Amino acid sequence: MTQVVSARDARRRERLEQVLAAAWQIAREQGLTAVTLHEVARRVGIRQPSLYSYVDSKAGLYDAMFAQAYRELLDHVATVPRDGDPRRVLLAVSRSVLEFAVADPARQQLLFQRTIPGFAPSAGSYALAERFLGQVVALLHAAGVEDPADIDVYTALVAGLGVQQIANDPGGDRWTRHLERLVGTFLLDRETRGRP
Repeated sequence: MTQVVSARDARRRERLEQVLAAAWQIAREQGLTAVTLHEVARRVGIRQPSLYSYVDSKAGLYDAMFAQAYRELLDHVATVPRDGDPRRVLLAVSRSVLEFAVADPARQQLLFQRTIPGFAPSAGSYALAERFLGQVVALLHAAGVEDPADIDVYTALVAGLGVQQIANDPGGDRWTRHLERLVGTFLLDRETRGRP
């Protein structure tokens, strides 16, 4: 059954997209903690009280940004072919995630760090993060990595490369170029430890 979207709903979605775009613009220019409802409203061209039709608070704005960014990440990773050797698939998805992370430092901070004091995503938004992690864990399992401690090491490895890249060589590849080598070493270590 096709869902009919009213003109009012379409305008509301469009305005919410404008609100989120303004918030991301501020975050990219001045940092995530610089995002204010007042400045978002100013950039969108509405009065601040009107923002409450779209987000219920500043935390609600961050939550909408978090959910939007995780949807984008899920869509981005979904473009990676999943056929073939599970290790190659894991490497390809790891590369895709790392490229996504370093392409936008503000987005990377919101998704993978605790940059905003007191912010915790809502259950609905966090479910997107869990869905993403579940996909990664399934890829790790397919590649023979099942120990939760090994999964922690893998996530620290990929996230750490992203943080190092953004902090020390933004726009470059000083750290990101080592991804395949490090994931390969990680998989070899896991395999070696699994042998009797």
